[in-house]
Amino acid sequence: MTEIIGGPAPRVLVFDCFSGIAGDMTLAALVDAGASLDRVREGLAELSLPQFALATERVMRAGIHASYLKVSLSEERTYQPDEMRAMVRKAGYRERVTKRALAAIDALAQGEADAHETAKPHLHEAGGVDAMIDLVGAMLALEELNVEAAWCPVVTVGSGTITKSVHGALPASPGPAAANILRRAGFAQRFVEAAHELVTPTGAAILAAVATPGPAVIRPELQGAGAGTFNPPERPNALRVFIGEVVSTGEAAREAPKLAGTTVREVVLLEANIDDMPAELLAHARDRLLEAGAFDAWLEPIGMKKGRAATKLCALAPLEEEARFAGIFLSETTTLGVRAQPYRRYEAVRTIETVITSMGPVRVKAREWQGKRRLSPEFEDVRALALAHNLPALEVQRRLEAELTGK
Repeated sequence: MTEIIGGPAPRVLVFDCFSGIAGDMTLAALVDAGASLDRVREGLAELSLPQFALATERVMRAGIHASYLKVSLSEERTYQPDEMRAMVRKAGYRERVTKRALAAIDALAQGEADAHETAKPHLHEAGGVDAMIDLVGAMLALEELNVEAAWCPVVTVGSGTITKSVHGALPASPGPAAANILRRAGFAQRFVEAAHELVTPTGAAILAAVATPGPAVIRPELQGAGAGTFNPPERPNALRVFIGEVVSTGEAAREAPKLAGTTVREVVLLEANIDDMPAELLAHARDRLLEAGAFDAWLEPIGMKKGRAATKLCALAPLEEEARFAGIFLSETTTLGVRAQPYRRYEAVRTIETVITSMGPVRVKAREWQGKRRLSPEFEDVRALALAHNLPALEVQRRLEAELTGK
């Protein structure tokens, strides 16, 4: 995580979409969590929108205290995706605000394009002034709260009911545009019976722009709730956000069985069976995983159906970065799927040290376990010494091991 010098530490956020998500609910929840509505107004003023007013009020939604966003517009108008992008770029926001706002607009446009089966969608409700306020306002509020990353475990979407739009009655389970946005972004969806639309296209677009699908382990410092317009008796019509810091894998794993002298790390093993790539490209994919920070990556020969020889590409990575490493598998190989399995890893104490040997300085990996210390030379240094002394690397390795062990 990047540290901001001279400012507050970056935070992370979890979206609790137990009753869906909408753009106005998101902005209200972020303000409820501590974002300055005045600062959001100042930022939105850079968009040159028709005159508007923003205010929040405290309401109750089936036992949950929440903030409700009240938006008053001097006039209604509709913007198309290119207009929306141009307005955001012209506003001169910080890079992260601009990037997130553009990502949300892109997700919204793609969702509408999918819904209408066209390459160039024509927005109606999703391109209104209030939609711009919700989309950009949410990104400004996230920046105000210094949220660096976000997660969303599951989105409750509703089922079997309808909502009204300019196109007439549409399914709200969720509506076509929102459904396409959530599907493309990979969010898990929970279907429940609902009397109104639970997920709007703007809410789905905000999620797609800033949140990673899946669980998260955080220590909350702030929380907020944003209320929807309706107050149905069957569920709280609200969205909650929890903001804080990521709990380290060591902390998350401290309930694991104890083994003296070790730390416990939660890791994920990713695998893919591949039978249609040259060996050189498979090696490149393995190296890319290592360069990206995998704890280890390797290739295994396997046999597949009809006697075909194949290779299994494997990587061990931090559990919280499962999706990022799965993306590397999909981009660097021809596989159509990646298997993932969580594991717990017990790790002995280890350090990297530099030792002066008869052949020169060499970096070694020092491992300690039950009072015993083992030193292993780093191969890159072994190779450099082999070239410098015009010796086989195998001979250099043997000499160094003999010196390091005293044998």
